Amino acid sequence: MQYRTVIIAVVLGALCSLTNAASAETSSTATDSSVCLTCHDFGPDSPVHPMLTSAHGQSTNADTPMGGAGCEACHGPSAEHTRAPTQVAPHVSFGPRWSATIAAQDGACLGCHEQNVGKHWKDALHMVNGLTCVTCHDAHAPQDKALADATQADVCTVCHKPQKDGIHGLKDLAGHNPACTTCHNPHDDAPAVTTALNNRSEGCRTCHDLVQMSTSTKVSAKATSYHKVMAQTDRTCMDCHTDVAHGPAGAAAVMVPTATSKQSVTLFYPGQSDTDWLISEHPGSQPLRQGSNCQQCHRGDEQAMGAALASADGFEPAFREMDVSFATRDDYLLTTLSWEGAADDVNVAIMWGDRDSTALERGSCFAACHSDMPGMSRDRGQQTGKYLMASRSQQRQIGRPAIVKDDDALRALRAKGEFGELWRLTLAGERLETATVLSGLDWRNSEMVTGTARFDDGRWTVQLRRELGVAAGYKNLNRSGKYTLGIALHGVNSRGGKHWVSLPMTLSFSGDDTDFKAE
Repeated sequence: MQYRTVIIAVVLGALCSLTNAASAETSSTATDSSVCLTCHDFGPDSPVHPMLTSAHGQSTNADTPMGGAGCEACHGPSAEHTRAPTQVAPHVSFGPRWSATIAAQDGACLGCHEQNVGKHWKDALHMVNGLTCVTCHDAHAPQDKALADATQADVCTVCHKPQKDGIHGLKDLAGHNPACTTCHNPHDDAPAVTTALNNRSEGCRTCHDLVQMSTSTKVSAKATSYHKVMAQTDRTCMDCHTDVAHGPAGAAAVMVPTATSKQSVTLFYPGQSDTDWLISEHPGSQPLRQGSNCQQCHRGDEQAMGAALASADGFEPAFREMDVSFATRDDYLLTTLSWEGAADDVNVAIMWGDRDSTALERGSCFAACHSDMPGMSRDRGQQTGKYLMASRSQQRQIGRPAIVKDDDALRALRAKGEFGELWRLTLAGERLETATVLSGLDWRNSEMVTGTARFDDGRWTVQLRRELGVAAGYKNLNRSGKYTLGIALHGVNSRGGKHWVSLPMTLSFSGDDTDFKAE
């Protein structure tokens, strides 16, 4: 049945290509939306239909950067895509298979919206942090969740996790909160007080009646006087009630790391979350491809993710807690890992990247895990090891073998720093191995890294010592750099993804913009 499905898909793809090529012969620059529907129509529930009947689908504004109407109003002239839909991307693609640049994607939206809601988008904190319009908005949905009051918080709290508990931390009343945009302007860098000035604290007044508060006997005379002042249009509730909406004053936002030398880290069971899935089918694939880090959405969700994935696979325990600390001693970095475990825990590993290794900077060890590895979703006995996609000119597909770049290209990648450094300590016997990660794992024995392991009263303590500086096959670990790392712990059943991993974490030797600081 699986092969039959594949054959049908190939035949339909070929028919689609032929139909589109014939339809596109009359124009190399424009394509009618009906041509797009020859492939992108999946019945009455197809997401294309609500888009075509919306303002986006009906647009005929030729003055926009895209010009035209229908699909090409946003995707641009895409006749070449209709000729080879599985090989050539639309002129502007919003994912999931292809993604145009952030500038190209936002440009398609700002062509119409720069004069209204997008007036200050180029200065907005969301834009500065690598988000695009489609990170939050879905023009193909019958109702864009980001625009509906009832569902807007579902979109915002993917990243802004403390706000899941609602205003004032009253989780039971979170469903009755005003929409986030009642107080915040996500398309600008202005603080909430600016929005509150413009709408006279509409968000607060959703629950709090100013007239009632100014006459209530339960309110002090001083507070009553202040509430009467709120009748003036240039005053907001936040003139007095600073930082009350989402927590106590001074509460740190979850996405603002405060560097510490030691903290507890949750390692979780990742299931089949390989990089092939993460950058193609995962709901966050586009932000990930465009520079976001896994922590932007998943910090604090490790236990829940592990529980969900472990339950589906019958794996336990779903997560493990580990104390992690870093320190500098003379001319080396000392890493200490400690966790409660069994005497038969097999090994612990750390994957290192830096600003030169793009994939590792974003995904850490997830960047080296692929669907064709042992125990993963496309394991066909190839015994494929860890590698980075940058080393391939073609990924493995049905009927198409993977193509590894030639030696000259790989040497050029290494010279640019586009590789990872892996440490793995086998706990029994304290055997320490290191490897370069690029087209595969290039294992080596070196005195650059040494390690010890001790098991006492049900607890492992591991110390790893790495010399500062650089050597062949190693990262330039120095006091001015910023590094990304991921930790993996393997038990007795360590085939494929049967282990526990951390989200990507960051380390520096100074400053507070990383998770850890080695002092």
